[in-house]
Amino acid sequence: MTAIEIAGLGFAYHGSPVLTGVTLAVNSGEIYGLVGADGAGKTTLLQLAVGQLPPQAGRITVLGRDAADPALRNEIAYMPQGFGLYRDLSVQENLDFFADLHGLTPIVARERIVELLKRAGLAGFEERRAAHLSGGMMQKLALACALVSQPRAMFLDEPTTGVDPVSRRAFWRLLNGVRAEGVAILYATANMDEAERCDRVGLLEAGRLERQGTPLELTHSVDAQLVGVSGATARQRREALLAWPMVQLAFPVGRQLRVWLGAGGSLTEFQARLRALDPELDAQPLQPTLQDAALRELALAEAGFHAG
Repeated sequence: MTAIEIAGLGFAYHGSPVLTGVTLAVNSGEIYGLVGADGAGKTTLLQLAVGQLPPQAGRITVLGRDAADPALRNEIAYMPQGFGLYRDLSVQENLDFFADLHGLTPIVARERIVELLKRAGLAGFEERRAAHLSGGMMQKLALACALVSQPRAMFLDEPTTGVDPVSRRAFWRLLNGVRAEGVAILYATANMDEAERCDRVGLLEAGRLERQGTPLELTHSVDAQLVGVSGATARQRREALLAWPMVQLAFPVGRQLRVWLGAGGSLTEFQARLRALDPELDAQPLQPTLQDAALRELALAEAGFHAG
């Protein structure tokens, strides 16, 4: 079932386009990663999707209704950047507040909060003030507050920014449990590692949704081959390799070079030329990650080429 549907969405601030022709859909029980750099239009898109802003072109429906329909308020959850926890209130008091805000009865609220405390790993911290929580625990509390109303669709705007990797993994374990309950999740992020955790991904660039699909589809659709060049002098050979016609791009990653061979480029020929250039270097094919594919597309766009 399609829970969130956006078609031909357009929006501009003071005549400057922010979003142009954006079309996407998010199914129940799916995490859709809206991936883009700062300024790509992610936050504006989420604000439109939750009815905070009116679209200037196109349409947005959530759970079969117009995004601005007030009846949706208790069926969706929105975590903007800097989600509005009350830092001077305790964990319990924040959850009580959001339960009251959504009109839960005391009995339902109590049962729901006990469940969320356990799921979020916050049981035992009920009396701790939000201001005294670690960044990871604060984000889990923010998600628990958003889940109090048992939403059917969620909109999350870079919720793990500034959170350490261990806390990020814990947050995602909680989020995967939410997805398993059939909730549709539109997740804005600039983090490619997070994007690869999503069921489907849309790459938003300068307000346009350039490509979308599963992370695997987006990496396999690249019409080029990625090769890892390793050896003590690998990084020093970057400029020499870029002069070869078969080499499209080369990025240093650690002590290694990640080299994109253009369409028709032969790995065997590349390996032979590399051995002739420096016998100490080795080249092996790599499976591109979503970050590799996105970096390639960005570099080609900046150079004025079209990514295959």
